[in-house]
Order: sequence, then structure tokens, then C-alpha cells
Amino acid sequence: MPEEFVGMEIATIVVTASIVLAGILIGVGRAFSYKRVENFGIEEFIQSLINAAIIGAFAAIVQLINSVSSSVVEGACGTGTTVLEQLVCIMERTNANLFLLFQETVRLTNMLGYYQSLNLNFSLFSIQPFSNLSSISLLFSAQILLLQLLMVFVELNIQILNFIGENALLLLFPVGLVFRTFFATRRLGGFLIGLAIGAYLLYPSFVIIFPDPQPDVANATANVTEFNTKSFYATVPIIDLNDNNAIAAKLDVMSGRCFDSNSPQCVAAVQGHSREEVDFVGDLTVVAQKNTIAISKVLLYLVVAPLFSLIITLIFIKEITKILGSEIGLDIIKTV
Repeated sequence: MPEEFVGMEIATIVVTASIVLAGILIGVGRAFSYKRVENFGIEEFIQSLINAAIIGAFAAIVQLINSVSSSVVEGACGTGTTVLEQLVCIMERTNANLFLLFQETVRLTNMLGYYQSLNLNFSLFSIQPFSNLSSISLLFSAQILLLQLLMVFVELNIQILNFIGENALLLLFPVGLVFRTFFATRRLGGFLIGLAIGAYLLYPSFVIIFPDPQPDVANATANVTEFNTKSFYATVPIIDLNDNNAIAAKLDVMSGRCFDSNSPQCVAAVQGHSREEVDFVGDLTVVAQKNTIAISKVLLYLVVAPLFSLIITLIFIKEITKILGSEIGLDIIKTV
């Protein structure tokens, strides 16, 4: 049995003690011709053997799941060897990547707010070239709220997984074996054993089979960072905003108008630049699309995958409770 499963050692001690106790009851019953005591000892001995079989089967299942998970997870995450540890590692890295994307998107909205509020006043008229950025600003503001909500979800998932890792094998499984040894609490014991196995093995296994969202989040973060660090999109210092003509030329290039004009001012402004290189609105739409893809992938991993896994785990717990909570004793053995 794997040494890292502390609960297995406790469960082994419990089963050994119950076998010894059952042997004593059988011996006392035969020595004093107490048929009821002897039969009770035999019943408890059978249940102890079943508990020992459960321990052995659980250890084998753990080894099998861990070996299969190495092929399911593309590239080992951290130093964890179990499916649960791998999933916690993925969640923690996803959380870190989400925070980076959150930071860059906040910087982007600050830039959009700057350009959206620019109002150029000339002698005969005034113009606000990027006033329509308000709609895209609302979109990115909504994405920021979603990213914050996703970080709450991923942290909640991490806390749940850590709780499962600390208590499933150390507490639930051995306590379930103890309860299953006695007739009155046999169904409760079966439930706790099923809960421990389902929470520790099935739940993380059916979450981890979903596609890892980290590459999409990293791709979106790189795209937003590239947009924020593009030199031509850098905001003009406030002290230089008195030069309307210079600001107007910059905004005309960013909007693409100067690339279609032959005026001397536009020709000078676009020198050394191309439409593909400086496409403010086009780049914004790409950033919005990348963020949307990343958010949808994270939602799939943090919401849909746990719900899917939870449904399967609950069905497993229900069925295993019926099996392990039922009376598997002399009557069933005689029937077989």
C-alpha cells in the first residue's frame, strides 16, 4: 500500500483489530457452546474480511488511477503524484494566470478611458474621435468582473480539493471502515467509504479529463500585454495635450484614416508604420476575442467540469452505499 496514504495505515489497524475481536468471539462461543456468540463472531469475521478486501481494492484502484492520470494530464504539474495533487497544481497555476490577465485587462481599460475622453477643440469646431469606445470599454469592464468571479471560483475549488486531500483518506475512509464493522452503523460506514473513494479518486479524475485552460489564458494575457506595450498606442503625457495637431495626427493614424489620405500631414504621420502594424480598433477586437475564449475555457474547467464530476461522484456514492451498506453475511454466502 502506498505510504503516502496515511488513512490506509489507520484502516489496516482497524481491520486487524476487528479480525482479532471476531476470532475471540468465535473461540468463546465454541468454548462455552454459545451458538449466538459464535455466529456473531463469524459474522464480524466475514465483515472484517470484506473490510480488508476494500482496503486492498482501494490501494489497487489508487495505483491504477495515478498511472492513468499521468497519460491524461499533458505534462506533469508540480511534484504531485496523485490525481488530486495534479488538479490542485493546475488550479493554482490557472489562478496565477487569471490574475495576470486581470491586471493587463485593467491596464487596457485605463488606456481606453483615456482615449475615449479625448476632446480636440479647434477654432471652428471640436471633435471626440474615439467617443464610441464606450461600448468596447463596457465589454472589457464586464470581462474584468468575470475574471474576478473566476478567481473566486478557482480559489473555492482549491480550498475544496485541499479539504478532500486532507480528510478523505485520513478521516472519512478509516471512520467508514469502523462504522461498517458494526451492524447498526453499516450503512453509514458504506456511505463514508463511498464518499472517501468518490471524493478522492472519481471527483478529481473526471475534472482533470477536461481541457486545461492555461494555454488559452496565457495566450490571451500575451495578446493584451502586446497591445498595452505597443509604442504607438502609448498615451500622450497630459503636459503635451496642448498640441491639438500632434494629437489629431496620432489619433488619425490609430483609426486608420491617415493610411487612406495623401495629405502631407498624414504622409509624415504614417511614415515607418503600416496599417497591419497600427490598427487600434482591429487590435481591440482581437484582444476581446482572445479574452472571451480564455474566459469560456476557464468557465468550462471551473464550473461545468466540477458539476459534471459531482453528478458522477454522487451516483457512485449512492450505488457503493447500497453495496457496502447491505448485510453481506452468512445468509448470502449460503445462498451463493
